[in-house]
Amino acid sequence: MATLRSPRPTPEFFSDSQTFSTKKARATPRDQLPPRPPVKSAPPVSRLFHNRPLLQRAQVVSFRGSDSFLLSKHYDESSRELYFDQCFQVESKLGVGSFGEVFKVRSKEDGQRYAVKKSRQRFRGESDRQRKLEEVKKHEQLPKHRNCIRFVNAWEEKQHLYIQTELCETSLSNYAEQNHEIPESVVWNYLVDLLLAVKHLHDHNLIHLDIKPANIFISKDGVCKLGDFGLVLDLNKGDISEAIEGDPMYLAPELLEGKFTKAADIFSLGITILELASDLDLPRGGDGWHQLREGRIPLEFLTELSPELKQIIQLMMLPDHRERPSAAELLNLSSVKRVLKKRRIQLACRAVVSAIELFFHWILTCLIWLKNVMAFSVKTLIQLGSEVKFRHQTQELGFCQNGSRVSLMMKFLKMM
Repeated sequence: MATLRSPRPTPEFFSDSQTFSTKKARATPRDQLPPRPPVKSAPPVSRLFHNRPLLQRAQVVSFRGSDSFLLSKHYDESSRELYFDQCFQVESKLGVGSFGEVFKVRSKEDGQRYAVKKSRQRFRGESDRQRKLEEVKKHEQLPKHRNCIRFVNAWEEKQHLYIQTELCETSLSNYAEQNHEIPESVVWNYLVDLLLAVKHLHDHNLIHLDIKPANIFISKDGVCKLGDFGLVLDLNKGDISEAIEGDPMYLAPELLEGKFTKAADIFSLGITILELASDLDLPRGGDGWHQLREGRIPLEFLTELSPELKQIIQLMMLPDHRERPSAAELLNLSSVKRVLKKRRIQLACRAVVSAIELFFHWILTCLIWLKNVMAFSVKTLIQLGSEVKFRHQTQELGFCQNGSRVSLMMKFLKMM
């Protein structure tokens, strides 16, 4: 019996090679959150033995040996409102990440604007609470630096952690989504700023592990600042069992093998600069993801860049973490040193201009205040003079006869 031919065509499978594209071609901003990392060492839930009850009222979080700040005078413990709602006026939501949501707020204590990050999930227990409070500890222990977000305060309430920091104009992620053709000079400036921030962390034996545009912020004076120290790994402890990888789009390849070194931050910063300079729409996975981590950068996206910047990006994204230069070595390159020198002059000039503007603003405020005081004084003197004149003339009218008082009053009204 002859074999009957199937009426349906036999499917053929082709290898789907992934191609790269720009974010401008994608047109719509990517709003998908990165996957949440697995929770490590989470205590088991027991129906018989409950964990120690966690505090519900607001409490200061500090590792400085004493409370770094007192709870605001606007806080009423008897109220059902949160400390956050009582002491801050929320102006907008700045963003949502894997670990928390960030708000732009105005403090009722000093009237200044800040950023407050609230943890998305409640504490899973005492061990999870202690692990999350580590972010505050690393914030406090890290000395202040111009290119790192300034920590202000932290507190916990109803099993949520709140961290108050300085407020910047925008994040590098939002800036890159709105500007698809960023000048190379701006890319160089941001690269230098971030290398200084990474060097500051590495000098204190800290690894950020989550460097990406969403965790980088731009201040009002145009300075790039590294923030969000939630995944920072302290190498001084010598224990990396609690280390958690960051966003896969910016992940260094060796982290998949459990090799947590400072070079991981260099790779993440390199791929961040690649995205910023080329408007490359980074893949979340697939062939393109592996291609970037094998050192095969699509050069067609780098044709407009200078050879020096292309070389630095390639050095920072070398597949072997042992071959990548450190932040200090990158800052010592001649091309980077030239930009660093210009950057310092540029920021110094901006500081001088800001100081002059502030001085003239203060002078103008004083002049306006003085003008108002003088105008009020002159107006008050005129009113007092009118009252004295009126009283004097009315007293003269009192000495007149009743018959002539009406005519004198008419004359007085005409004079007025």
